[in-house]
Amino acid sequence: MNRILFCCTADNDLLRALTTDDHRPLRYEEPAAALDAAAAGDTVLVLADGYPERRTAFPAELITVAAERQVSVLVEYPAELPGLDAEPETATLERLVITDPRLGPELGLLAVHACRYLPTRQPDTLLWLARVAGFDTAVYGLPETAWSALYRLPDAPVLVATTQLSRFGRGRYEPQSAWIALWQGILRVLQPTVEPPAMIIPGAVSPRFGRDDVLPADAAAAAVTAYQDWLRRAGLLLDQDQERAVRELMITGEAVQRDRLPAGTGDGSHGVAEGFESTIQPDGSQRIRLPLRADCIAETAMVLALDDRGSDGPRTARNLIDYLRGPSGLCGGERSDPARPSYGLIGWGVGTPAWEIANYGDDNARVILAWLLADATLAVPDGHRELISAITANFRTTGRTGFRGDRIDQPQLAEHGWQHYFDGSLINPSAHFEAYLWACYQWAYAATGYRPFLDRTRTALITMMERFPGGWRRNDVTELARILLPLAWQLRVEPSDRFRGWLSDVIDALLSRQDASGGIGEVEAGGIDLFQVARSNEEYGTTEEPIIFATGDPASDQLYSSGFALLGLYEAAGVLDDHRVTDAADRLADYLIRIQLRSDRPELDGSWFRSFDFRRWAYWGSSGDAGWGAWCLELGWAPAWGVTALALRDRGSTLWDELAKVRPDPAEAQDVINSMIPVTVGTE
Repeated sequence: MNRILFCCTADNDLLRALTTDDHRPLRYEEPAAALDAAAAGDTVLVLADGYPERRTAFPAELITVAAERQVSVLVEYPAELPGLDAEPETATLERLVITDPRLGPELGLLAVHACRYLPTRQPDTLLWLARVAGFDTAVYGLPETAWSALYRLPDAPVLVATTQLSRFGRGRYEPQSAWIALWQGILRVLQPTVEPPAMIIPGAVSPRFGRDDVLPADAAAAAVTAYQDWLRRAGLLLDQDQERAVRELMITGEAVQRDRLPAGTGDGSHGVAEGFESTIQPDGSQRIRLPLRADCIAETAMVLALDDRGSDGPRTARNLIDYLRGPSGLCGGERSDPARPSYGLIGWGVGTPAWEIANYGDDNARVILAWLLADATLAVPDGHRELISAITANFRTTGRTGFRGDRIDQPQLAEHGWQHYFDGSLINPSAHFEAYLWACYQWAYAATGYRPFLDRTRTALITMMERFPGGWRRNDVTELARILLPLAWQLRVEPSDRFRGWLSDVIDALLSRQDASGGIGEVEAGGIDLFQVARSNEEYGTTEEPIIFATGDPASDQLYSSGFALLGLYEAAGVLDDHRVTDAADRLADYLIRIQLRSDRPELDGSWFRSFDFRRWAYWGSSGDAGWGAWCLELGWAPAWGVTALALRDRGSTLWDELAKVRPDPAEAQDVINSMIPVTVGTE
């Protein structure tokens, strides 16, 4: 009987995966001892105990010993073999690419994240490490810059892995099913006549429920509280020392290991860090993204304000809003000076000039809506003047057509003045950048009666929908999800059959992408200058791009799409007498509940990764986005709005109903508007 002998520590992931109550593989401390114990036909696996700091000792003379004893060998991350003279490097965007059919599909992809590897190119290579475009297949083939990840030594029964392939558990390699197939394939290469044993990989993370599990009656409430608890446990709420460190570290980079920040726990008074980057380190950790972003701060406050368990959530929410308004600086400087054209706007983030100069309309919109909901939930009696100022500041940089554009930076606004934009005729058919500002204007019209809020929003929505379905900058799921909110709210402020029909058309388009699992699959719809798939291997990872490569790749996007779709569907259900919409929203809600992260790692448990493959039922996707890849965890954005939609559904309410509780003083609101847009300025 051919055996597999191990030379590794007892906690090696592969050893544990092949160990059962009925079978405990032989394990040795030294390669020579394992080879000495092996018989002809056996396999010795010399695994990288010292990885990533120390390479594996495997003297070249042991190759001869293995050949003489007719023993096959796999050695990981070796120190002394010919052709491995270069120093180890760290992978960034590279993935494993299969070129041997025994290991998996031709040009199939696997993630080893930020692995350390030995750069070499060998002729008999079974598995490559390369920067390639594609969802689960290297669609443009193997580039010339690929490195051997697993190769066979010439004239010897030895396979060499240039990284630690056996670290699939601790390193959180994905997808798990493909890693099982890969290792069974490697064992077949080593022992061609033996069927490899079954393997179980205990992952560090998993979906909270299976695809077909019956959900508990309280599953939605549990998902909401799990996310609220994650916000507290993840280590992203900053105290004073941590905020100071974040501002200092931002000068040299936007992501750091957790130990670069002082120990401590914040209460919202010093903001929150942005989240965790997508890249997974060899120890399974993810670096903290540092920027102090207005949207992340406000949307975190919104979710914590909804925590009605008697916790410190509401107090932390209030602290976050107060931090946003004051000490953060996001509303300070020129943005707090009524004489400046940027008065009332909210900065993108703080830490470096690149963050501080930007005024994104969508970021402002989500801050405003989240701030409104936090105030409504906490029954805050004041602060409404600031919100009216923020809405008016965005409105007076919105053109006659109702479009504002992606962003207006401080220097351009100072140069041109706000009226240049207010009198403009820009057309920017992008719901991602424009739609939630329209929702702000609809709320503001209902709250103040200021007619131009409604008129310009109506004009913009008509322009958008007359161009539907093929005339938007992007025609993808995110765009469909984002425009649902203002279309639904238009029926609140100005009901009409025309807009009711348009809302139904968008819902039809969105639900055509809904999988039986409840998830909404992304589509690759082309587009102009943003969120394009890579057109070559070299382009992969150089800009923001989707988590899929082509329509039909079975992935949903939890950062940009799913939560916004859930919110929009429930808001639409509030104005449409259509059970189909409610049923679809409920299926999407159940899907998000199922795929919420479960993990022993507190910085992961209770949140959502950006990408989920609903065919594999695993966290997988194309991770070429520059900054927000498949495994990123972002405070705010779609996860926060999805949780909010779940919480409001359980309360039998909608976002519109909740925001109606915020009642600014009409006279004060009109004074703010008149001071920022004098009545002498035309609005038509």
